[in-house]
Amino acid sequence: MLKFALLGFLLRQSMTGYDLAAAIRSSINFVWPAQLSQIYRTLGQLENDGLVVSEVVPQQGRPDRRVYSATDAGRQAFDGWLGELVTELDPVRTPFLVRFFFSGTRAPEEMVTQLRVLRDLHLRQRDQLAHELPGYIAEFAAANTTDDRDPLIWDAVRRAGEMHAQTWLDWIDETIARLEDAAGKAQPR
Repeated sequence: MLKFALLGFLLRQSMTGYDLAAAIRSSINFVWPAQLSQIYRTLGQLENDGLVVSEVVPQQGRPDRRVYSATDAGRQAFDGWLGELVTELDPVRTPFLVRFFFSGTRAPEEMVTQLRVLRDLHLRQRDQLAHELPGYIAEFAAANTTDDRDPLIWDAVRRAGEMHAQTWLDWIDETIARLEDAAGKAQPR
């Protein structure tokens, strides 16, 4: 998946690995995060496969930059990938839910504390998606878009992330209430 994300960005403009990491952080990181080391490793594979080329650009007083560009073969591979019909849901791996599934023997207060920590994380993510990411999308679209639908599609993906975070918040609030209710009923009277 990362190789196609990188190709997608490189088909809009040539970038360094660092530029690609920044583009991912400010756009699709909430659905497909990538470490800088993964990005450089994948760029090397893409270059070996002839899907990208790189050029070393000298800089005064700073290390040279390696700028990557997609090739025609890269465009064809990307277009083929985009054209594939998705016919199955991707499995969702949520380590927290596996841990939570087995936490019934823990004190309710411990579970509620963990849920509140998780709630704060989802709240921050939702707020970032709702308030920060639209600005990044507008900036990136103004500088890079070649299709009028790009900003609409990018915002639709952002909105899916925002709604996903809100669903987690709703579930956490409901689960905390259920745990607190069950703990109240379990206390002797």
